[in-house]
Amino acid sequence: MGLSLPIVVILVIFGGFFLISFFITSPNMDTKGLLRVLYSKPVRKADGSVEYPESRNN
Repeated sequence: MGLSLPIVVILVIFGGFFLISFFITSPNMDTKGLLRVLYSKPVRKADGSVEYPESRNN
């Protein structure tokens, strides 16, 4: 079972895409940022952006 040239090219393209996307998104994947998103109630502004308040108003 061998790898043909088109399969190797596809593997390299998808592998490169994974590495690039990982390095772009890794700064956003810290514990504080994830917990902020998971535990807060987001507020959507009129322009479509989302804001995560620091404190929760119950």
